[in-house]
Amino acid sequence: MCFTVYNMKIICMKNILLLILLVGILSSCSKIDNNGIYDQGRLEYKITYLNADEDNYDPSFLPKKMILEFNQDYSINLIDGFMGFFKLGNMTTFSSRKVKTHLKVLDKNYSFLGGRNEMMCCFDCMEGIQFDKDTATLNIAGLNSTRVLASFKGSPETFEIYYTNEINLSRPNASNPYHDIDGVLTKFRLIMGPYEMLFTATKFDPERTPKAEMDIPEEAILVNRNEMVAILNRLMEQNL
Repeated sequence: MCFTVYNMKIICMKNILLLILLVGILSSCSKIDNNGIYDQGRLEYKITYLNADEDNYDPSFLPKKMILEFNQDYSINLIDGFMGFFKLGNMTTFSSRKVKTHLKVLDKNYSFLGGRNEMMCCFDCMEGIQFDKDTATLNIAGLNSTRVLASFKGSPETFEIYYTNEINLSRPNASNPYHDIDGVLTKFRLIMGPYEMLFTATKFDPERTPKAEMDIPEEAILVNRNEMVAILNRLMEQNL
């Protein structure tokens, strides 16, 4: 049995098709390196209110979800709530470690520009927080996450937070109270006004490309941090 020129052409065509298929597969996985580390994507978090009972307020009208989109250069997190009365967005640029904030209340828009290493608006800085790294792990939204026990100086109480190193970002927490944690947070707490909020990642989409810029209308009023916080606090007090 011998191969004809026709047979060889068929074999060559099959090899070419196989090569094209392999290139396509590798291209589709370009957002993940050989170690399974993601360099961009979209995380969706569920928000739970931890002090609703003791502070006697109804959290039903409060935001239930936060969206975090990111790549190697920046991250954008978005929260909307109070029955559609407001939207709060923060964009952090990793290289400059600067953040800008957009707050929309009804038909009015406000913006805040933070300095280097300044925390995002409008959350409490949680001064005095300290961390003890742990060996416990948990899979959260499909991401292997490591536990950290957090506490405040002078207090014996601790609470759990989790972060993942399966997302490769440089200083991802530069603009939040967890700046000493070198990993993307998958479960953590923040305080906004009277609300103690627990954020738990529920869904991760590594194929989602973040928008190039956070949308801030040209008519937005530039305010400082204290003015931005006061505007948001007034809104929250009206809904308690």
